Amino acid sequence: MLLLAEFFSLFSSSLWFWITNPITFILPTTLSTPWTVHLALSWTFLASAIFCWIMSLLTGNLSQIDRLWSVLPPLYSLLITLLTEDKGGLNAVLSVVTGIWGSRLTLQFIWKGGYTLEGEDYRWAYVKDVFGGNKLALHIFNLLFIVIYQSILLLLLITPQLALLGEDMTLTTLDAILAGVFLFLVTMETLADRQQQAFQHRKHSEQVEEGDREVEDGFVQSGLWAYCRHPNFLCEILIWWVFAMIPLSRVGCGWSVVGAVCLTGLFTGSQDLTEQISASKYPEYRRYQESVPAYIPSVRMMTIKRRD
Repeated sequence: MLLLAEFFSLFSSSLWFWITNPITFILPTTLSTPWTVHLALSWTFLASAIFCWIMSLLTGNLSQIDRLWSVLPPLYSLLITLLTEDKGGLNAVLSVVTGIWGSRLTLQFIWKGGYTLEGEDYRWAYVKDVFGGNKLALHIFNLLFIVIYQSILLLLLITPQLALLGEDMTLTTLDAILAGVFLFLVTMETLADRQQQAFQHRKHSEQVEEGDREVEDGFVQSGLWAYCRHPNFLCEILIWWVFAMIPLSRVGCGWSVVGAVCLTGLFTGSQDLTEQISASKYPEYRRYQESVPAYIPSVRMMTIKRRD
């Protein structure tokens, strides 16, 4: 009986710990991670996932997690910084750069109308068509892939900062270089988005210039888009790979690269869907696919573009 009582006592305490710290299923627990950090991240993760799921059920809009995409990583980073003893140095820098990334992306999402009730990524309409009238399958897909998987992904993106807890957070030259590269990529992503915005404005303008081949084709092909088909995707992927490299000089990368790996997989799938839609809408898109690489332009191509 004594052994049974000890077993139930251990089981109940473990169950309560997992309930109050659900991210222990996702992130490795380290002795240097304060319990307040685990608790804050856990309940922010749970609250955001539940909110997205309920709102998607109530509205039928699958873009709920998209509205938190630019908010959660900076919030997680800020919570880590505020709830640890070392609030300066590298922790502060990581919170600042993720805050800049998130602010820019939030403004971009506002411009696109993403925070309106009817604002839904156009690709989800095609996904819904795939499921046809099978609402149960669509709800399962929404819960498992859109809500749970992407909520976990947004949490995993910030694991490099968690990996550093307990380490010397004094800013190094390598830290400064990586932070600079991070911000450079944010700038390049901003440029790519602005070029896309300018094209869309020109495309839908009442006075389209005669002979504007780009508008006639229906999709942007100039600026950064002349060198690769998805410069914004490329910058976003590289941003989080750079972030994942930050622990390199202190603890190595280890599990801190998992978020970047998952993001790369997600964006690769998103690219395939985006291009299927574009190719079905614009006859010239096939030619664009054949002549311009998806992500990394060749040296020869860059030389030709410079000559032009």
